[in-house]
Amino acid sequence: MDPSSVPTLRRGIRRQFDATRGAHVLLGPERVIVLDDIAEAIVAQFDGHRSIAEISSHLAGKFEADANEVAADVTAFVRELVEKGLASL
Repeated sequence: MDPSSVPTLRRGIRRQFDATRGAHVLLGPERVIVLDDIAEAIVAQFDGHRSIAEISSHLAGKFEADANEVAADVTAFVRELVEKGLASL
């Protein structure tokens, strides 16, 4: 995985708002993952075109945060999603 990698949700995984939980979730076969605000901000950028670097840059600007810190956080989160089989690159 590198900054030019383009993350996408894997086939069968979808993101939606769950009114019961009052939060965005990732839905997969027999599992629901509740996303906090930061996770939702990252996953919302998965469009099949934006790279990890582009997602990180966008979020750093949106939240006026340190670009290096955001890049590290986005990369770690994407890596976790890939390891759990929820996303692919």
